[in-house]
Amino acid sequence: MKRSRPLLFVVSSPQEAWEDVIAPWFDQVLPGAWQRELPSLVVVPTRGQANDIKMRLIAKGSSYLGLQFVIPSSLRALLARDDATPTAQPELLRLLLAIAASEMENRPNESEALAAKAVARAPAPLLRALDRLETAGWKFEELGLPSFAPVVQRFNELLKKCGFVLRGESDRNRLQQPTRGRQEFSHVLISGFDGAHWAEWFLLRSAVDLAKSATIVLEEPRENFSDVDLCWIGSWEEVCGEAQRVSRATAITPLGDSLFSEVEMRGGAETAKRFDFLIGTNFSEQAEAITRQCVRYLADEKCTRLGVIFPGSGGLPRLVASSLERLEIPHNDGLGHIVPGIFESAEWQAWIELQRAPRLNSFLRFLNALPDPTVVSPKISRQVFEKVLRESYKEVLLDDLELLREFCAASADDKSQAAAEALRALPFLPARAAFAHFLEQTYAALAHLDWKQHALELANVAHDCSQSLDAKFPRALFLRWLEEAAVASATSRSAAGDHPYARVQLLTVVGAQNQEWSHLILAGWNQGAWPPPAGAEFARAEEIHAFNRSVQKLNKRAARQGSQGEGHTSVHENHSLYLGPGEQRAIALRQFDALLESAREGVTLTASLVQENAPERFWNPSECFTELYFKTRREPLTQATLKNLQRATALLPRPAGVAKDVQQTLIAFNARRDSFQPAGEYDFALRPNGSYRPVPTLSVTDLQRMLSSPAIIWMKRYLDVEAPEETANPWAATTGQWAHHWLANIIETRDGKIFSAFPALAKIDERIRFAADEQCAALRHLCGLAGKVVPDWWISGWLNARYLARHLGAKIGAPKEWNWMATEWAVGREGAVKIADGVELQLRGKIDLVLAQNDASSFGGQKIWIVDYKTGSDRELKTSDLHDNLVKGTSLQLGLYALAMRELGAAEVSVSIISLTVKNVAPQLSVDDLAPHTDVFGDLAEMQRTGIFGMKGEIRPAFGYSAPYPLATLPIDNDILEDKWALTHPALVLEKEEWEIW
Repeated sequence: MKRSRPLLFVVSSPQEAWEDVIAPWFDQVLPGAWQRELPSLVVVPTRGQANDIKMRLIAKGSSYLGLQFVIPSSLRALLARDDATPTAQPELLRLLLAIAASEMENRPNESEALAAKAVARAPAPLLRALDRLETAGWKFEELGLPSFAPVVQRFNELLKKCGFVLRGESDRNRLQQPTRGRQEFSHVLISGFDGAHWAEWFLLRSAVDLAKSATIVLEEPRENFSDVDLCWIGSWEEVCGEAQRVSRATAITPLGDSLFSEVEMRGGAETAKRFDFLIGTNFSEQAEAITRQCVRYLADEKCTRLGVIFPGSGGLPRLVASSLERLEIPHNDGLGHIVPGIFESAEWQAWIELQRAPRLNSFLRFLNALPDPTVVSPKISRQVFEKVLRESYKEVLLDDLELLREFCAASADDKSQAAAEALRALPFLPARAAFAHFLEQTYAALAHLDWKQHALELANVAHDCSQSLDAKFPRALFLRWLEEAAVASATSRSAAGDHPYARVQLLTVVGAQNQEWSHLILAGWNQGAWPPPAGAEFARAEEIHAFNRSVQKLNKRAARQGSQGEGHTSVHENHSLYLGPGEQRAIALRQFDALLESAREGVTLTASLVQENAPERFWNPSECFTELYFKTRREPLTQATLKNLQRATALLPRPAGVAKDVQQTLIAFNARRDSFQPAGEYDFALRPNGSYRPVPTLSVTDLQRMLSSPAIIWMKRYLDVEAPEETANPWAATTGQWAHHWLANIIETRDGKIFSAFPALAKIDERIRFAADEQCAALRHLCGLAGKVVPDWWISGWLNARYLARHLGAKIGAPKEWNWMATEWAVGREGAVKIADGVELQLRGKIDLVLAQNDASSFGGQKIWIVDYKTGSDRELKTSDLHDNLVKGTSLQLGLYALAMRELGAAEVSVSIISLTVKNVAPQLSVDDLAPHTDVFGDLAEMQRTGIFGMKGEIRPAFGYSAPYPLATLPIDNDILEDKWALTHPALVLEKEEWEIW
């Protein structure tokens, strides 16, 4: 078959394109298409438009057997099979550009160095600009941006060395190759492309050149056309010859009847399409409103095709698809949702983060994400491993996994040795290496973790990475490539949403172009949604301004007067137009107007009142939403109007969905908010009549936190879940830990004895300094083994802790008559602590310092003084307001220690706090002062016995700090919580309000 000249048609609407061009083309091509040696192609911009054409064929009773429907990406894959020079994957191109930039970061020219650093951190904007310039047929040097010139030059050298080309250059080279009559396709139909698709100009022309017969269908620009659209048509006319304009008078009805509709001839008026505006508070309400509007439209007999159009993917399309699925409405979910694969799993992401920053938290996230932690260490459990590392970090206070490993290795403990062995065996990528070496080390790490599937998938994505990339580059660049290239996710949709030809279509704005709709719902039309905000550019503000001016000049230079005469413009051969931010915005507005025009019966626009990621912020509708509202309603869209629209949206009739039992959820919801009932099974409590009744042994710290955060302690003890420790600023806790440890070494312990002799004041100071200096020397040794130095900030923090310990040690030596002492004395080992008759507490803890007047083998009959060190600004204990101080927890710890010491037989027990602010170093409270407040300890014992804790305090207070909850928990009004707390634990209520104490 001899190649014929391509046919070019210009139509005024999608319906006209179908009736006068596309349908006749199918009538001609379909018979015998499956028998032809060469394939026939239908090329459209998106899958949504392909489904629209297929649906029309099915409605016509035709089969598309023997035809291939392709979009630009699949067409490019078809044509790229014979390319001599492969087109590299975008991820690899970004890596090459980042490598080129990293090599230029130390250039003496400051502007060039800053530009290189910016590109190394974010190569995508510059690569996108280079590709678009290459597609347009221009070189980067013509933009006049010298700061980026060295990076671009080095990038081109790496491309040439690896044998890669950019996508635009590959498309243009393919078109320039002499075909010598070579034919790849029998018939090609190109439809739906316009001035927004200049990036595909050379690709589409290649498909035309390789076809025996090609037909191109373009749509006539509308009122808001731009020079870009006119040049698109003119350039095709330069290739195919003058376009055939389909006559607008062509119609099924006779000419006389075409001037007026039947309604108008009967004296009526044509019904204008209806515009509705719906407002929801957030995505959930907006999705519900969209679903209700879908049901309303589908009930209309005129609803033949309903499009729900979104600016892009995200949470809103997923919610709408779920709502339609719940109502069992068949639809085509053109956006779908992402189903994660092995490279989107938590353990892979944690491994990437661990390689990027080998620190404690990154390793613990990786360890906890592993389904089987024995691949890291078969000798110790996950919990023990984490405990060993956290305790080591508290001692070292340097967040470096290598130092923590050496610290564990220096310990004689078997668990620490096992942790060090596991860390030593875990492979880590080098700081700098060539690409091949990085890959080799990655495969070794995957083999160590027994991730065989990961290795196979990675081999598939890395097979075209050239070995000639021998330049060494930082690990961070390789890990970024690994994150981008190793992708195993897939798009999925529900069974109800997997109907490509359904009446209800969920599409993007681009995917809904060049189609006809009876009804449209434009969803998520908030500020910044459409037109999309201009993408981030690679240059500074002044360079962007100069760049945009250059783009305009380039486009003017690219365009020329065509062969069709005055007013006919087309691009120069081997060039296309570069779509800058201004052109992209104009195209987006034109696409919005085209959508409005494509709907016959009704259009609905929806938006949210507040931002999804910041509910406290108001979210204005987009400019398209606001302008259309003013145009159709003849009034401005004010805040009050939005509120009215929201209330009207909530009144839309609710469709009858599939019944589901949510009664139990409602019962729990109401029970948690009933302020007239004590805490029950929905309020962090065990059932009162349940058989499950464990009595956990609680630490003194947990008992203290039970008064401020009972729900967190309940989840910790009964559900074994706990939020990660706060490590943002560990110095306060570590300073106290170091000071307590050094102060515990001021005595010389005697075998078999409880007490040791009270040392002299000078001896106390000497022993504190020796213990502190020994810890600093040990850390210097560890850093020396790892080839590192101790940071100055660590020395500063250590000196502060050393000063605090010496200051507290000096205060201990002041009192007289207390000649014997014991440090870090453990309580709770002898059994439960008796509070009163029949009331006991199972607890454990350590007393910082126990002072006695006489040496003895037991506490029986002794006069005891308990001292608790505080490295903060805690004040001394007072008998006034003791009940409230116990309930708030400030005096509870020492109160429990006093009761435990009395249980051990002490005759007299006094307690004190010693801190920087306490001046009077003497006994401050006695155990007898606690007698009137036995009910406080009794309520704590009852909480421990029954497992009924309850909830107290705000989850996220506006002012102050609150411990994070390990499980998602709905907040309850604080007044309700206080009422329920008072009914559940009457003795644990403050006698005075906070303002009375102040």
